Amino acid sequence: MKKLALLFLFLFEPLAYSATENETTKPKSQILNNPFERLGKEAKFNCKEFGEESCFSRFIAMSACVFAQSINSDKTVKESLDIADDLFYLLASGHGLDIKNIFDDKDLIKQDIRVETIARVNRCNEWAKEAIPKIVLERTGKPATPEFIEGATRTFGM
Repeated sequence: MKKLALLFLFLFEPLAYSATENETTKPKSQILNNPFERLGKEAKFNCKEFGEESCFSRFIAMSACVFAQSINSDKTVKESLDIADDLFYLLASGHGLDIKNIFDDKDLIKQDIRVETIARVNRCNEWAKEAIPKIVLERTGKPATPEFIEGATRTFGM
């Protein structure tokens, strides 16, 4: 949990918290007793100041890094993906963002979002490097080669 708190401080400043007492829509979590539900409701980024695209980049990067850290905390790939997906959904919906706005008119992720996300995800490359051998072993039953680990770590944010 300490590593997760450091992730938020390191990757996603500035961040302000405010409780929402009269919330009318409750995000639906796929994870029972999801520890991120409160974060999705209470963590407030100033998306008006930083822009919707920057907020999306932050939420995508946060989810990617949480995925890697979940793997490193002995969660399965499926559990880790569920946690990361839930976190992204809760943060995006908690800020009133429409996920369709991530894409351009060619249904590709907008260039500004892609560039900022890659830069932010690269901040947790050490976690990705540790997670990649575990992912490969779980999915293939075989150990990953050092070359594969290096290549996958370099491209994790992409």
